[in-house]
Amino acid sequence: MTNKDALIEKKLKQAVKARAELENAHKDQIQTLSNFAAKLAVSSKGQDVALDNLLAKFRQALSKGVSFDDLAPLINTITLSLKNQESVNAENHQKLSNSISDAGRQLQKLKGIPDDTRRKLRNLLDHELTEVNVSYEFLPVFEKLIGIYQKVLAVKTSSDVTAKPITVQKPELASELLTLANEITFEDDVSKEVIDIKTTLSQSAEVDVLLDCAIAIIEIIANSIARERQSAQGFLVSLNQTLEELHASILSTTNSTKHMSAELSGLNKQIETKIKLLNEQTQKATSISDLKELVDGELKLLRQDLVKREELEQKDKADLLASFEQINSRINVLETKVNTYKKKLSEQQFKSLLDGLTKLPNRAAFDDRFNQEFHMFEQHGNETTLVVIDVDFFKSINDQYGHSAGDKTLQVIARALKKAIRKSDFIARYGGEEFVLLMPGMPLTHAKAPLEKIRNTIKAIPFKFKDKQVQITVSLGATQFKKGDTPLAAFDRADDALYEAKNSGRDRLCIRK
Repeated sequence: MTNKDALIEKKLKQAVKARAELENAHKDQIQTLSNFAAKLAVSSKGQDVALDNLLAKFRQALSKGVSFDDLAPLINTITLSLKNQESVNAENHQKLSNSISDAGRQLQKLKGIPDDTRRKLRNLLDHELTEVNVSYEFLPVFEKLIGIYQKVLAVKTSSDVTAKPITVQKPELASELLTLANEITFEDDVSKEVIDIKTTLSQSAEVDVLLDCAIAIIEIIANSIARERQSAQGFLVSLNQTLEELHASILSTTNSTKHMSAELSGLNKQIETKIKLLNEQTQKATSISDLKELVDGELKLLRQDLVKREELEQKDKADLLASFEQINSRINVLETKVNTYKKKLSEQQFKSLLDGLTKLPNRAAFDDRFNQEFHMFEQHGNETTLVVIDVDFFKSINDQYGHSAGDKTLQVIARALKKAIRKSDFIARYGGEEFVLLMPGMPLTHAKAPLEKIRNTIKAIPFKFKDKQVQITVSLGATQFKKGDTPLAAFDRADDALYEAKNSGRDRLCIRK
């Protein structure tokens, strides 16, 4: 092989190596985009079951490394679903807004409302309410609040009709409103205002005072949700826009790479053909001058092809770098927003869905998970066991040893329950001394052994109050979702099983099929 042949071969190897490095860089960049898209998909969980299923398929497809042609329809469907979710949120907001507005308008028609209260109500209806947008998690709270509001309204109307004084007392309503205020987690910037409201409710049960407190709580929550709406809408818009940009960028890059690969493939074949032809012709040359002329001509053409190849690769690399630099700048900004928003959501979820005493999920968290599991059962027939657990003779613990002993008992039992269940199970404090357990993928026929183990575990805990050893036991009622069930029917069946356990001696498990 001549020196010129060796030089050509060296350049070809360099070109092949450069192309391989470029393709590896391209794969790494595509993988980075895919990982980030998966993170974005995770951050959108929890808004809608159908959307969650789509996002799960999207993450699964990314993890399998499917082709973009297969991924594109799914991205389009998710983008459309995100847009539809905005409409669903707006519809939920409108329903709740109408309900609050109707109650407020009825109240405005009454005579004898203090001027300050009337001004607050008018400002709420005409200004604050129009700025409110509500997420699904707040709907149960608002429904309860509106119910109290309407009860107070009924009392007020009754006092006007019977000509009773405005200062009629309703301690049961004051207690109910105070309980609700204690269940809601408020932002730190309104903590003083909330403390004042709770103090007022604990000191007075006058109807007008209750009206003022109810309206004040509505105003606080409305303002909080208005801020959250702006944050949520901004995040959804950014997420939607980024997914569309990723879609467009990956599509453009893929098409460009396909086109460039085709050009380079053709050029490689052209170079290989010329080298082969050059070798054949050099073997046939009869003189040095003929060989020199032949080699000079062919090398000139090969140099042109190599230069063209290098230009194509440089252009491909420059286009890729420009494309990824542009999208990376957007990703960096959005990633900061995602992290901030996820942290905020996590904090809110921790505050609003965690029981303060036991640190287990609370009733609201259970209701949400219960509905999700029941929906999965309706869709796919998943076998799920539902268990209601109650601490036996809990009232006597409070009466004999004090409420602090009762609280300690619940905390210890909560920790024991959490350790005794599977990772896939869900345990929550339902209220008072009652706990609820969801066991997805666990048929009732297989649940008896682990539930008996839970009962025996609680029974074996060495409780000690005022230097006295006390044995604490629990009763359990279990059932399984079955065809034709409603969530309420399933829960009532588990509750009936619990009462059977209580009535038949306690410290036992009863099952209802």
